[in-house]
Amino acid sequence: MIDSILKLLARLRLPLWFGGRVDLSVGELDALDAGGSLAWREFVSAERLFEAWSPASNSLWEAYHCPTLFAALDQIPSAKVGVAPELWIPEWLRVEVPAPSWLDAQTWLILDGPPLTSIALAAQLCGQQVCQPVCTFDNWPHPAGLLKSEVALAGLIRYAPLMAQARPRWHKGLPPVWICDSGRLGFRPGKPKDFDNRYYLDDSILPGIELLRQHQLQRVVYATVNRLDPPIADVVGYLHALQKQGLPVLRIGLESRDAWDEGPVPSGDLAPPVFSPSGFFRSTAGGFGSPIPEPSSSSG
Repeated sequence: MIDSILKLLARLRLPLWFGGRVDLSVGELDALDAGGSLAWREFVSAERLFEAWSPASNSLWEAYHCPTLFAALDQIPSAKVGVAPELWIPEWLRVEVPAPSWLDAQTWLILDGPPLTSIALAAQLCGQQVCQPVCTFDNWPHPAGLLKSEVALAGLIRYAPLMAQARPRWHKGLPPVWICDSGRLGFRPGKPKDFDNRYYLDDSILPGIELLRQHQLQRVVYATVNRLDPPIADVVGYLHALQKQGLPVLRIGLESRDAWDEGPVPSGDLAPPVFSPSGFFRSTAGGFGSPIPEPSSSSG
C-alpha cells in the first residue's frame, strides 16, 4: 500500500508559487481529535494522512482517491498544523450516528456537503466498516485562496487516528463513499492577487457506469445539505447520464440527524448538463490552483 501512496503523491510536483513553505495555519494546535486525544499529531505528514484516508489495499477505488490536498500538507510548517476542534463539526455528527440499513453493498454514497460535514459523516461510516473512503479534494491551499481548503485538511487530521484504526478491517469489496466539498465551485471568480483554487469534479474522479456495474453498484445516493437543493452544477450532467443509462439516483439531506434518518428518496428526473469548466485554473503540479496576476499595463 505504501508504494501505491508514494506513486500517487509522486504524480504531483509542488508548484513554484509555494516557494518552499506556505505561510498558512491549519486548524487549532491545542485541540483534541475525534477520539479525544492528541494522536492526530502522528498524522501531520502527507504520507501518513493520505494512507489513513485511503481506500482498502488493492481496491479499485484507489485510483479515484485524490492526493492533491494531502500532498500540500508537507509544504505547511508543522508548527502551524493543527486539527479541527469539535465546535467546527455539525452538532448532530459529534455523537455516534449508526450506519443506516439502506447503505448496502449495492449502494454508492456521494457526500456532497460542506467539507467538515462530509468528512465527519464519512469517518463515522467507514469506522463502522460499511464503506471505504474516496476523497475528492483536488485543490491546493493558499493564504489568498478563494477556497479555504485548510478547513478540510484540519478535518481530515481530526479523524485520521480513527480511520487508521479502522482501515485494517476494510476489504476491497466494500462500497465506496465519495467525500466532497459542496463549495468547490466557489462564489466568485478570482481577481488580481487572489489565489484561485476553485475546482470541479471531472472524469478522473467520477467513474463510468460500466465500472459501477462491474462492481455491483446498483444505485447512487447523492447527499447535499438539503435534499431539495439541486445537485452541485459540475455533477448534474454526470448524475443525469447515470439516470439515462438506467442507474437510479436517490437524494438525502445532511442538515440534521432527522434528515439523515429519513433515508433517501428518488431524485426525479435530473436536468441535462449546463456546467462549463471554463474559468477554472489547473495547476502545473496537478489539481487546481493558480495566482491571478495583475492585468498587463502594456498599451500594445
